Amino acid sequence: MTQHYATTTQLESAPALATCRRLRPLALAVSLVGGPLAFTIGGLLSPTVQFDGVTLIADNAKADPALNVTHLLALFVASFLLPVSTLGLAQLVYDRTPWLATIGGALGVVGWAPLAALTGLDGLIHTMSNQPDGSTYAELLDAFYHSPLMLTFLLIYIIGHLLTYVVLGVALDRTRLIARWAAWFIVASSPLTILMFVLPGNPQSVGGVALGLLVIGSVPAARAVLTR
Repeated sequence: MTQHYATTTQLESAPALATCRRLRPLALAVSLVGGPLAFTIGGLLSPTVQFDGVTLIADNAKADPALNVTHLLALFVASFLLPVSTLGLAQLVYDRTPWLATIGGALGVVGWAPLAALTGLDGLIHTMSNQPDGSTYAELLDAFYHSPLMLTFLLIYIIGHLLTYVVLGVALDRTRLIARWAAWFIVASSPLTILMFVLPGNPQSVGGVALGLLVIGSVPAARAVLTR
């Protein structure tokens, strides 16, 4: 009787298992493209890339309300998809480069995790800018933004999410699972992002190019996940 029950359970679970196996690569592929794409939209629609409270609040107050809300929604979506997307890249290369996959995947999950907190900070700035005399919150915003908690979040975010694409991009190039140009597009997105913040005025156009390379390079990776 026990054997019959076990056999019946296995037969009943077989369709569910097959469905999960079909859905997993689809979910990873959606995250691989959707995460960087949502982050690109959120980044390009961000009212400012400055870091002082007065400018942050003033630029948010002048921004188009609909575009600013779209920027927040896009980052909200990206905060869920991007950690999964790095796991998708890591899984893709794991069989051939397990160490690079493990290191890159770990960096991606840890590095993208603070994006939720940073998106919440953008939401707070948006709320402050819509209050009467919103500029009066600038000193409080500066104190919070530069607090040890937020600086730790920011440091983990910067190091983790930039290094993950270098490590996983190199892994993709070594394994030849996608075209070499796509792998190096993913790698190049990180130094270009750094360049945006080094150049005078923090030109968003450079950041847009970096994010565009990441999105384009992620498309062949998503296709590879689906076809494996």
